[in-house]
Amino acid sequence: MSILLYLAVIAISIAYRMILLGEPFGLVMPAPVLLVMLVACVTISGVGTYFCAKPLQAVFERFTAYMTTSRVDAEAELEDMQFPELRRLRVATTRTVRKLRRENETLRQIAYKDSRTGLPNAIALERHVNATLPEASFEYPAAFLLLDIDRFGQLLEQVGTTNGDALIDAAAKRLTRALSDLGDPAAIALRGSMLSAMSADKFVLYLPCAINRDHVISIARAIRAAFAEPFELPTRQITMSISGGIVMAPEDAESFAKLMQNAKLAVRLVRSEAQSGFRFFTPRLTRIVQGRYRFEAELRDAVANKEFKAVFQPKIDFQTGRIVGAEALARWRRPNGKLISPATFIPVAEQAGLIDAIGMQILEAACEAARSWQLEGYDLTVAVNVSPSQFQRHDLTDAIMAVLRRTGLHPNRLELEITESMAVSDPARVAEFISPLRAMGTKLAIDDFGTGHSNLATLTQLPFDVFKIDRQFVSALETDRQAPAIVEMILAMAETLGLKTVAEGVETTRQAEFLRRRGCTMAQGFLYSPGLPETAFFDFLRAWRPGQVNEQQNDVQERQAPRR
Repeated sequence: MSILLYLAVIAISIAYRMILLGEPFGLVMPAPVLLVMLVACVTISGVGTYFCAKPLQAVFERFTAYMTTSRVDAEAELEDMQFPELRRLRVATTRTVRKLRRENETLRQIAYKDSRTGLPNAIALERHVNATLPEASFEYPAAFLLLDIDRFGQLLEQVGTTNGDALIDAAAKRLTRALSDLGDPAAIALRGSMLSAMSADKFVLYLPCAINRDHVISIARAIRAAFAEPFELPTRQITMSISGGIVMAPEDAESFAKLMQNAKLAVRLVRSEAQSGFRFFTPRLTRIVQGRYRFEAELRDAVANKEFKAVFQPKIDFQTGRIVGAEALARWRRPNGKLISPATFIPVAEQAGLIDAIGMQILEAACEAARSWQLEGYDLTVAVNVSPSQFQRHDLTDAIMAVLRRTGLHPNRLELEITESMAVSDPARVAEFISPLRAMGTKLAIDDFGTGHSNLATLTQLPFDVFKIDRQFVSALETDRQAPAIVEMILAMAETLGLKTVAEGVETTRQAEFLRRRGCTMAQGFLYSPGLPETAFFDFLRAWRPGQVNEQQNDVQERQAPRR
């Protein structure tokens, strides 16, 4: 505007001089005049623009004030707007903001709620813990209960994976009901509490004002009692139990991450010791877990260094008195000479996923030993246990065949043992696993028979060659009135099916005589020999005479050591 006004003034000045004063055309003007004209033009244009823009400024100020105050009514007071474009913009913007708010609220619900149960999720729990945990004190502690459904994987197999969410939702409702029904004084500890659904099969109950441990114990008992009742699912009725780890704050943790970590340690100890129940975290648990981690690392080194060796416990034929085979048992002897009990290292190996490697090492050692017996002219079979983890391997049959090829042992000299529960849980897998090996002569034995709750109709159709009577029945023959009847029933069943039988844990001549009279095929136990290293077993084999029985007292620790 200043430029236009300035040009207009110059044009008027030139026209005035040419028309009225008769001067010739010229653009030359005195500098002071030009300067005065420029200042005047800028001033006039600035003042004019200010007064012209004043109404528009007021419109934008009202529009901005409307948007910042976040009014909900998009149609209110629109008549005061002087420009229809701004009115339309205002309506469109308000509607967009309203839609975004609805979407944000939906996202907030998704972000902080578990879709399966409607309970707060881990993110909401962490926010609540972080907001309230600083208020916890030793006089008024907080409590963090990590709740874990027992055997959830097996429950899913029963109800089907498609019903997994329904199972979790039923558990959440049962927990909610148990807490709402809780009476005083324990109910006081629920003030400000949050029940949260974590991933998979876990829940967390956080009590920002637990008051004392007695209240927490009462709540834990109420939860356990609530899960004692069966659950009614759309397709079936199912029994479900729950365990938990309890952490008190600030005594044992001062952050959400530490609460969760210590609660997991407590649950892990419950699983390793009792399988089910509740346990408070203590600093001792940390030392136990650290020791277990160190032990697991040593176990991995032992697998890599092939420190696991096979010992062989002979099997004696009752009719001939001859040694007809041996069972290979795993033993771990450290480089310092210390012998680690199988009861100690096998559970850790199973949890660490090392049991397959240990099993294959024992299998190879057993096949090599059986091959050496064969070369010496002894007609013996060697029995090797197959762990549940190995049984699930799809390449187990190929792996066993590869070991037989490497060692040169004929397949008919190998006997594989699986437990009764493994056999009944997946009969199709048993047939798939053993059929190629059985065609070459390998035998299959059912171990610990009589300890499970088997479907006998299923067992009779599986390709077994041997029933192994569990040692608990054999050892109870002289003390339990029912044990002889159970053993006789097993022997009669085996005879009907045309199967051989092996009695485990035979320790006295009276037990051996009872089993021989009832038609048991073979026996193994400390009456004859404990598990022996390969060289010692060879010496024992050479020195054995039919009818020979070793009734000497063996070392107590060896006598009590588990077979595996």
